[in-house]
Amino acid sequence: MSKPFITYTAQVEKLKNEKNLVITDDDFAVESLQNISYYALIGGYKHPFIDIHTRKYINEACFEDIVALYEFDEELRGIFFKYLCRVERKMRSSISYHFCKKHGERQEEYLNSNNYGNIPKNKNGITKLIKMLDMMANKNKDHEYLVYQRNKYHNIPLWVIMNTLTFGQISKMFEFLPQNMQGAICQDFGNVKKNEMIKYLKVLTLYRNVCAHNERLFSYHTYIDIPDTLLHKKLGISKNGSKYIYMEKMTCLV
Repeated sequence: MSKPFITYTAQVEKLKNEKNLVITDDDFAVESLQNISYYALIGGYKHPFIDIHTRKYINEACFEDIVALYEFDEELRGIFFKYLCRVERKMRSSISYHFCKKHGERQEEYLNSNNYGNIPKNKNGITKLIKMLDMMANKNKDHEYLVYQRNKYHNIPLWVIMNTLTFGQISKMFEFLPQNMQGAICQDFGNVKKNEMIKYLKVLTLYRNVCAHNERLFSYHTYIDIPDTLLHKKLGISKNGSKYIYMEKMTCLV
């Protein structure tokens, strides 16, 4: 059954009377629900404080505990997002530099499928990527700098168009580049291996989206496995033989 609409005051009463949540300041609770929403706050952060069988709050959990966890996660998202943006910015720069170093600044070059790694499994993805790049280069009017380049020079270099791409699109573009170009880009990141970089970018894209959309981060995980890093060793993650136990379930704490 769908859940009916109830007012903020009714939401507070429900938490107190039906769910056993301690609320000492009704005004603070109502204001928090107004600013964050019941679904985002309670639905997102209640889990450490409830009995999974009765769905009621335990150990005298109070409303402020849930707000504190939400605020902690908000700060954590800010830290993650800051450094994810740095990775994103460097990847934009590295791809455009190495691509243009080889092919030049003409937009026809990044719209040419022959300049990508044309192996069978990439064919459809490359077609979609080029279609998106073509739309940005020739039709998009949302970005003033694209319109300016189009009108003045009748050409939009890759280093300009890269600024419009999402982290996911950047990740896909790297995946579709020729191997020698992928290798040159990887050297800009400490000589990471090509296949490792593809996995890293997939995982980082997921975490970037969580941060950008204000979703719950502290307990988020992905089942995309990543290669061993220095962080695994520094954090003292347990091993099963030569493999780290949590390598396939990378939580945000890893």
